[in-house]
Amino acid sequence: MQIPRYWAQTRLRHETGRRHGATVQRWGWSDQSAQAAQAHAQERAQAALDQVFNAPQRRNLDARFQRMERLGEYGLNDQTPIREEILAQRGQTVMTRNSYGAHCLNTPHVAIADMDFPPAPTPPSPALLLITAAMALAVCFVLFALGAALVAAVVLAGAALVLARWLKRWLAARQKLAGRADPRQAALERVTAFSQQHPDWGLRIYSTPKGLRIIVTHQTMLPSDSAVQALFSALQVDPIYQRLCLQQQCFRARVTGKPWRMDMSGPSPQVRRWPVAGNQLAARADWTHTYDKQAAQYSACQFIAQLGQTGMVAADIQALVDWHDEACRAHESQRPLA
Repeated sequence: MQIPRYWAQTRLRHETGRRHGATVQRWGWSDQSAQAAQAHAQERAQAALDQVFNAPQRRNLDARFQRMERLGEYGLNDQTPIREEILAQRGQTVMTRNSYGAHCLNTPHVAIADMDFPPAPTPPSPALLLITAAMALAVCFVLFALGAALVAAVVLAGAALVLARWLKRWLAARQKLAGRADPRQAALERVTAFSQQHPDWGLRIYSTPKGLRIIVTHQTMLPSDSAVQALFSALQVDPIYQRLCLQQQCFRARVTGKPWRMDMSGPSPQVRRWPVAGNQLAARADWTHTYDKQAAQYSACQFIAQLGQTGMVAADIQALVDWHDEACRAHESQRPLA
């Protein structure tokens, strides 16, 4: 797991003529100092520029090559680490602030799996059915008034056929929705089934605003372990989260609420980026202060149960669980989830 404290950016240009040349831009990072991050950015930018000039033609460059590096905060481009402000660190676990202000725990060896409920199917709107019927009747009325009874009959028959098909679809969707299993119960059943198949595992279950969170407590694991991949598959964990865990070799858990669930708007683009520009530091400090004060009124998740093996919990896992539960306010059931 790598979440650097310092970031820097370098842009290099080599002129090959009055109007021709090559420009590249790269980020650099370091845990030691801003100067080390700047040196790393210079090194990466020079390597990119060399790559441009060492390619006989543009098409000889790697298809993923970018002259101007797009830096995603989660490092899903497979080239950069997680780019977030570090708030605190305890051992190998790091608390960061993500792009919309929320605090996130990052750990390299305590398996965490978030399960999001699938969105509920939406049946076709009956309003459209009524509008279509009204329009068809209006057209038929006009045609009858003009003496085109045969044409009106044809239009009416066609409209009736379309409406019948639409009604059939609407009734089928309503019936499917009515028979749909409760997604929370279905998710809990998947966790319970996995626990029964792996009775030696310790699984700690939490309720989130739109799903469940599972923390594995019986032993430490790495994201690349086959047991972790089996867990993710059995619980149907989000594929993007699985990819992030593998690429960054860490597990993540959001431990404070999302702004829009707490009657807040998100930060402006200038404030949300990290590292933030010097002229935006005060604005970022103001926004994060407001966010943290509001987030203290909510829980990010709430504890439900502990399944399987409960003894012999590694000390570093217990330390993470304690930090997680405290930051999430997981045992304060009176607070709304965000």
